[in-house]
Amino acid sequence: MTAGPPIVIDASVVLARLLKEPEAPEIARAMDEWVAERRPLLVPAHFWLEVINRVRRVTGTSGERMLATVHRLDSFGIQTVESSRPMLIGVIDRVERHGLTPYDAMYLALAETVDGQLATLDGPLARVAGSRAITFGGGRRLHDGPAVYEHDVTWPSYKHASAYLARLRAETSAGASSTPTGGSAPR
Repeated sequence: MTAGPPIVIDASVVLARLLKEPEAPEIARAMDEWVAERRPLLVPAHFWLEVINRVRRVTGTSGERMLATVHRLDSFGIQTVESSRPMLIGVIDRVERHGLTPYDAMYLALAETVDGQLATLDGPLARVAGSRAITFGGGRRLHDGPAVYEHDVTWPSYKHASAYLARLRAETSAGASSTPTGGSAPR
């Protein structure tokens, strides 16, 4: 079989599987299907910290259990994608437009960057992701918060935004998806 679009997996999905929450069997079937279809399973770098932070809060969790969790996740074939500055700009935009946390906005920015889908149990994130969202359990865990309405976005008003974005686009076009560590933004 050929690979389908990549799947970006939110920590909520993997945690539901690991912690044997009600959606775990459905999530396991979906992940097995994605692997069989050779669809890349992607996560942003902060995913690992989110997972370990939640696992750490389980009573009696030791460093051994946290390490075992990471080892088990490695067996799922999940690939980590480092963030780039262009993705960070997308995160800032989604934080401001939709009220997402920067962590959740990074999942969406990654899904959009790779033209993939986003597997999540997070209601606000799923609503903003729209047709990219893959949800589980019939949406039972997706709480219905107030409707998200766009508002005036302030970041394009940043004096140097246009020049900075142009530089990022040029770097991306040239094959450099991020500025090397130590690079500086215009002041």
